[in-house]
Amino acid sequence: MFKPRPRQQEVINYPGGKMGVSAVPGSGKTQTLSYLAAKILASSHIKDDQEVLIVTLVNSAVNNFSQRIGSFMQSFGLLPNVGYRVRTLHGVAHDIVRERPDLVGLDTQFQIIDERESNQILNAAVDSWMKQNPELIREWSSEADQNRNDPNFYSGWQRSISSIAANFIRQAKDLQASPNDISLRLQEMKYQHPLINFGITIYQDYQRALQYRSAVDFDDLIRFALQAIHIDPDYLARLRYRWPYILEDESQDSSKLQEEIIRNISGPDGNWVRVGDPNQAIYETFTTASPEFLKAFLAEPDVIEKALPNSGRSSASIISLANELIRWCIEDHPVEAVRNALTPPYILPTPPGDPQPNPIDRPDMIFFYDKKLSADKEISTIVSSLKKWLPNNQDKTVAVLVPRNERGAKIVEQLQHHQLPYLEMLQTSLPTRQTAAILSAALQFLGNPTNTNHLINLYDLFDRQMNLTNQKLRKIIVQLLRSCTYLEQYLYPLPDQDWLSSLPQESIVEFDKVIEALIHFRSTLSLWQKATELPINQLLITIGQDIFTKQSELALTHKLALMLEQANHNHPDWMLLQFADELELIAQNRRKMFGFVEEDNGFDPEAHKGKVVITTYHKSKGLEWDRVYLLSINNYDFPSALPGDEFMSEKYFYKNPINLEAETLAKLKALINQDIEGLFMEEGYATQQSRYEYAAERIRLLYVGITRAKQELVLTWNTGNTHFKRQIPLSASIPYKALQAFWEETHEPA
Repeated sequence: MFKPRPRQQEVINYPGGKMGVSAVPGSGKTQTLSYLAAKILASSHIKDDQEVLIVTLVNSAVNNFSQRIGSFMQSFGLLPNVGYRVRTLHGVAHDIVRERPDLVGLDTQFQIIDERESNQILNAAVDSWMKQNPELIREWSSEADQNRNDPNFYSGWQRSISSIAANFIRQAKDLQASPNDISLRLQEMKYQHPLINFGITIYQDYQRALQYRSAVDFDDLIRFALQAIHIDPDYLARLRYRWPYILEDESQDSSKLQEEIIRNISGPDGNWVRVGDPNQAIYETFTTASPEFLKAFLAEPDVIEKALPNSGRSSASIISLANELIRWCIEDHPVEAVRNALTPPYILPTPPGDPQPNPIDRPDMIFFYDKKLSADKEISTIVSSLKKWLPNNQDKTVAVLVPRNERGAKIVEQLQHHQLPYLEMLQTSLPTRQTAAILSAALQFLGNPTNTNHLINLYDLFDRQMNLTNQKLRKIIVQLLRSCTYLEQYLYPLPDQDWLSSLPQESIVEFDKVIEALIHFRSTLSLWQKATELPINQLLITIGQDIFTKQSELALTHKLALMLEQANHNHPDWMLLQFADELELIAQNRRKMFGFVEEDNGFDPEAHKGKVVITTYHKSKGLEWDRVYLLSINNYDFPSALPGDEFMSEKYFYKNPINLEAETLAKLKALINQDIEGLFMEEGYATQQSRYEYAAERIRLLYVGITRAKQELVLTWNTGNTHFKRQIPLSASIPYKALQAFWEETHEPA
């Protein structure tokens, strides 16, 4: 039975109208909002043909809300699943557009493309543009990095251009500007800029591809929904009648257009409750969302402002760290422009007698690991810690949080090596990455069969997969292949020119086994080379059937083959090496494998006690564990916008130390808003503003990480991979140092 806390009761006593609620992590906002929905339904304020609309951020939350509301309705003596609708913001937009597609010029059978297909369309447009504009790439590149034969240089630019293009299109749609609108505004303002022209070109090609498919993307759904309710006042009136109460969760992650849709449906005198935590707004980098919209809503004169400050999730020590981060950010952050990144309310423990009391305080279980560690050493240190901790804590939950998926994949490899139980929540699973890696290696070799490194990489993976030899013999074979001066004499031997015949039997350990493995490998390669005339999907399936036996591996191969078949449709000029690169992105955990894993319907850490959960800071939001490791808290992954901080959006190969994406989007906004001053702002201003925004988002991300922990917390940082180009050793982030100093001042050393 739900027993509301006093501050929760204040929200539940909602009298109608507009209300904004700031909810700290673990404050029970989902429970409170669900109870409020059931209470509204029980109070007979809703007619039979009306619904309470509950809007949330992600699909997994939809099921969670539906189940909780249904349970509360039964406690009120009502039928569950009647009188309310739980939808994501995109789901609401889809409902609106699907009901009246004619209002925005869409066919009744319009399709919605997913992220995978959207990326494929975008990448095709980017590839075409890059081939047609090599001089611009050279112009924007640093002089030292203009060696365009370097594949890393080209692929780096390809990723950067794709990111700039994707965010240009997203921002343009949020500004409700079509490619033609932007072109007309350029003419009106007599302004030209190569980055804007680039954005228009990609935007036009992208929209043309959507129109060809009779499709829209997720950003189109939002702008079309808003257009539809603006065009037809009668339709808007029907929606307002249908949904007289709107309860919005996670509202700190709403964009301007998303807020406008809900504001219009609610109407000036409607009933609209917005619940969120501006301190957990961590998606600005990927979307057009901003916590400033929620902050502005809370400050509106007709909005009732409430707070849910009590949280039973964390111990007193962890609460004190989270609160100190808020205080330090507001009062002491060295960069004034970042001081509004975090705001009150501060977290309060639950009141006496609460059904969810805070965990017993264990200040001895808070660790700031302050030794300089390389990126690899940080991982081995964490794994060693887990190896000691897990055996005595099989009844507890634990998570390792990383800033990026690739880093999580490296931790998974180490956990697997040490045979520690784990569960990963990353872009792709380890089996998927391993399958993609060997298939990518096969295509790399077939695309360039005289490259020794490609051959050795493929052999190493092939031998491991097929269990041809042991580690010792595998190492010997790799050394032999590396010593082969003319690979043709191994791969395509003639009677008098067979490299294998020249190998000295007396100096090679277990000579017969080595020769047997090399012959088997050569025979397999010969079959694959004959299959290169097949379409790419059939070639991949042929390779997969020769090396995989598990049904799951064969199913993954088939899925990857379908993905490459689609890529071939979009890129008919691609060669085997380009297809290999696509698989390599999945193998490196830099691209999601869409459509294979079923929809995430909610993750429960309590179901995985005694296992190490590896996930990103972003994906950890909304979850909690007994023990949490926070990794990579350095001035690259958590910069503070201070001189010397590194920013991943400012690429080493750019001509100037600027953020091309930020500069492009700033020009676009100024153009659409007819902001002359902004349009002619000197280069670098937008870059500096983006540093402030990114630093603010990363300090919120650190706050999210800290508040995932119930009782035990380990914080580490690393110096980076200094062997990378232009990489200088990183240092601990400023927030890390501030929290460490606070902890040492307020607690005796353990």
